[in-house]
Amino acid sequence: MALLLMSSCSQLQRKEEYNKNKTPREVLGFYTEKEGTYPGSQPTVNSHFNSLSIIAPFWYKLDDKRPGCLIDSVKADHKRKIIQSAHENHLKVYMVVHNLFYETVEKGKQVARNVLINDSNRNVFIQNLRNEMNQFKYDGINIDMENLNLTDRDSFSLMIKKLSNALHRDGKVVTVSVPANTGDSRANPWSPWFDYEKLGLYSDGLMIITYDEHNPRTKPGSTASVDWTEATIHYALKQGVLPSKILLGIAGYGWDWDTTTDKAVYSSYAQLMDQKKKYKAKVVWDSRSQTPHFSYVDKDQHSHQVWFENSHSLRFKLNLVEKYNLRGIGIWRLGLEDPMYWTIIPEKIKVKK
Repeated sequence: MALLLMSSCSQLQRKEEYNKNKTPREVLGFYTEKEGTYPGSQPTVNSHFNSLSIIAPFWYKLDDKRPGCLIDSVKADHKRKIIQSAHENHLKVYMVVHNLFYETVEKGKQVARNVLINDSNRNVFIQNLRNEMNQFKYDGINIDMENLNLTDRDSFSLMIKKLSNALHRDGKVVTVSVPANTGDSRANPWSPWFDYEKLGLYSDGLMIITYDEHNPRTKPGSTASVDWTEATIHYALKQGVLPSKILLGIAGYGWDWDTTTDKAVYSSYAQLMDQKKKYKAKVVWDSRSQTPHFSYVDKDQHSHQVWFENSHSLRFKLNLVEKYNLRGIGIWRLGLEDPMYWTIIPEKIKVKK
């Protein structure tokens, strides 16, 4: 028994030594409230704050009626409570601002355009962000403007430059979410809209959305295959983005494709495991993409293909973070993931606090 104890103690010591010499990596977790059947992020933060560096609450979208203004989805008291609790647990908090969830994708493009191409609206926007961030003591920001017009590419870069200049004076960090780009036919169709080189220069970090390689618009397949993920890193580095500015996007969810009706449902890890159990499906490891999947036939005799991320597939993504010496990871989103993520993350990388 004593020998066993000594052996486990020395293993623990070796692991601590191994982690001590590693470069600290940021672990950013996108944070949302409860959405329908999907759990909110707070329970995950409460349980795993030691394995997180930053939370990024998804609370603000661009106001479609008043260009440069924001629509927030939670009350001021709630913001204060979550931010204060995070700070007490030594977590930084980044405000997320997006242009999603209007009636149409086109509307989201137009709402962003109204801010980007008008000097006055852009100045109002930047001042509103400064006010909000200082009032609620945010440590930084993540700009998540997706599906822009290609003609707004340079205006977006300019806005990030001006925003960074303003927020750096306040001691705040500026990060930008960008679609995955591989520079080839596998690139996200919206990725050329973003100038990696300029955005990498002006901001403190690029959060590359390295998930949804396969999605409802494609045939069933991995959420993020390892070679596609690595190709997105290569592309960013080729554009001159410093490794120390790259946050690699990590999915906590999966897609369940009903191949009979050609529809896909976004699902949490827990929901997918319930389906696997219900239909007695067997998880298969795909060695090409280094991700898991399973198939089943539902009660209506519809065929399903399910692809998702789990703690094993996460290992391969974290290997890339270490291999390329990246800034860290950004998880979409806290509360959807395989609970074993929180065992693997501190094992594979040293979490920056």
